[in-house]
Amino acid sequence: MSTNDALKMLYKECLKLDPNEATQLILGAETEEEQEFYSMVSDLVLQQRQRKVIEENRF
Repeated sequence: MSTNDALKMLYKECLKLDPNEATQLILGAETEEEQEFYSMVSDLVLQQRQRKVIEENRF
């Protein structure tokens, strides 16, 4: 599997991330760098969901 394919799979999996799961990942991170990564992924997923809600006028 190429790096490109692996990253695409990672992106799709991240989109499924539940906010509670994200919190657990952040709290369970072994390093500050890992914690920051999970936080950024969580923020991105939430932003995308918010954008979709706004576009659909569901707010």
